[in-house]
Amino acid sequence: MVLTNATIRQVAERAKVSTATVSRILNGKSGHRAATVESVRRIVSEIDREASQAAAAVRAPECIGIAMASYTDFLNTSYNSTLLTAIMESLTTEGFVAQLITRKPEQMNADFFRNCIRAYRLKGLIIPEFDTSYRVSRELNSFGIPIVSIGNLNGSESRCCIFVDDPAAGRDAATYLWSLGHRRFGFIGMSHYDISQRQRLTGFSEAIREAGGRPERIWTKEFRDLGDSATLAALEFARLPERPTALFSTNSFMTQKLLAELHRLGLRPPGDFSIISFEESNELQYLPTPVTVIAQPTRQMGFKAVELLFRLLRGQPAERQLQLDYALNIRESTGPCHIHAKPVREETK
Repeated sequence: MVLTNATIRQVAERAKVSTATVSRILNGKSGHRAATVESVRRIVSEIDREASQAAAAVRAPECIGIAMASYTDFLNTSYNSTLLTAIMESLTTEGFVAQLITRKPEQMNADFFRNCIRAYRLKGLIIPEFDTSYRVSRELNSFGIPIVSIGNLNGSESRCCIFVDDPAAGRDAATYLWSLGHRRFGFIGMSHYDISQRQRLTGFSEAIREAGGRPERIWTKEFRDLGDSATLAALEFARLPERPTALFSTNSFMTQKLLAELHRLGLRPPGDFSIISFEESNELQYLPTPVTVIAQPTRQMGFKAVELLFRLLRGQPAERQLQLDYALNIRESTGPCHIHAKPVREETK
């Protein structure tokens, strides 16, 4: 232990001797009673131990990485913000540091992950859904840290994954709309390169085909980011000669923007069209027309991912694939089909 003047004073106060006496004893000079020498050395050891314990208490906690693909407004989406909040709440409550890592999907290759693990000294990694991770799955499995995926199941058979049944969610949305008498459909979502988006569309289309409809006639719009996507989708929808009478939107933030644009054009659910949104958000139920949703348990997905990661870190048994249930919450935005002929208000020039 390196003793400073302040430390020598602490020893002197505890031993009830002068600082000069402490200094002489520590420098090995004789002429002091054995009891005094023993007392000073014991107190020095105590202070040394206390300093080590204090240093351990402020040592940086272990770090868990959260890797998310970034795009315009990605932190404003209800899904991402809710999921991220749940993950960070769980990690920090347990004394871990949460390191948010964001990049464009195409930049998230094996070298990127390897560098992040080394740079941030990650003890584990949580990956909310993006497709790039599946192209580097084998490399990720060799990095020597536990990894938990959230969302997309495909390609993650060798890793732990928390997910809902996306094809079934699409099927249930189509089946419910069909039961209301709708026969012309629209599907609005993010890029179909995203596995979950593609699976929802597949389930939606299959249910329509099985019911006797024509899935090839589904009006679809897909976007890489939220930007002006809702505005463009609303304008195209409003100008269709035979507009769909029912829409399935797979992003709650997109749903809000789409409904706002359609309202500006004079189109409102459920009279002019019915709409179901995937993802629950608190805003959807408080819109002028509350929106029917296929609600996935987003917060629970975040909590379960952290719980699963902790089990892996502790060497405890862990489920490889954990499927959570979703719910169909029926609200006023869906209703029986009415083939509308209401004129659309033209945009103000």
